[in-house]
Amino acid sequence: MIRSAWRYPVDVFRRFVWPARGADFATPEDHGLVPEPFTVTTSDGLRIRGWVFLPPGAWGMVVVCHARNASKSRTLSHARLLVDQGLAVVTFDFRGCGESAAPRRWWRDGLWGPLKDLDAVVRHVDTAHPGFAGRVALLGCSFGGNMAIAHAGTAGRHYPAVVLDSVPLVRWVGMLDTLLRRERRGARFRRTRAVADLLVARAASLWTRAGPLYRHARRSVRALSGTRVLQIVGARDSLFDVEDSCRFLREHCAGPVTVWRVPAGRHLTNHLADPDGYATRVVSCLRDAFGPEPTIKEDAHDRNTVG
Repeated sequence: MIRSAWRYPVDVFRRFVWPARGADFATPEDHGLVPEPFTVTTSDGLRIRGWVFLPPGAWGMVVVCHARNASKSRTLSHARLLVDQGLAVVTFDFRGCGESAAPRRWWRDGLWGPLKDLDAVVRHVDTAHPGFAGRVALLGCSFGGNMAIAHAGTAGRHYPAVVLDSVPLVRWVGMLDTLLRRERRGARFRRTRAVADLLVARAASLWTRAGPLYRHARRSVRALSGTRVLQIVGARDSLFDVEDSCRFLREHCAGPVTVWRVPAGRHLTNHLADPDGYATRVVSCLRDAFGPEPTIKEDAHDRNTVG
């Protein structure tokens, strides 16, 4: 009994501090895509693996960032939608996910480590695909969007557009409190568990340096005066406070922000709930951000589809 009582907060703490390793459960071929694999090395020596999809005549490029406890394979349906619209797509595994290397000591990373992965991938894009200079946007899903928005205004480069899908732009400790409150409904010893949950949520937030990351993201969006931001939220998303997330951009973002509420959307299902609307909204945002289409010379060789 005592061992079980101690095990609960330890297990919950580990769950929030050390993310589960997201595996690649689908392949590009499952979505009719042919990838160009790449590997980059981060500033702290980790090897990050990803895929590039290059349709012929692409008019822009989108770097897609997956959710926490997921992998790049979870973004393949997004890639398919974007490739069908003539956009090149880059997707990759954050550290410890899919095919990417994991750090030896997670406690040194907190929530900040994946920012180094995104930095390395973007540097690779600049070097390997210079024809897309000035026409590279970010699309972040859930936690991947937190990384995208924290990176966009502090990386020393300009992004014409950032698309945020199901992104909890909220204080992490508050989100954990809400999540744990929901999970303990109907549980035994609710008052004792409530105290344990409160302590664990605050300990996890401190350990991962979630508070400083939130402030870093706030500074980042204040520097996005020349960036269009499209925020996509599901009307039925219950993982976080959607209104609080929208308020974050409304109060702090220096650039124009458009919010699209997907009536049937839930967390990370917006592109499935309304695929046509999703493609239309994202393409409209990117066309406005990129401006007139230049001639982009990329050796695609019709690699966007198979069959």
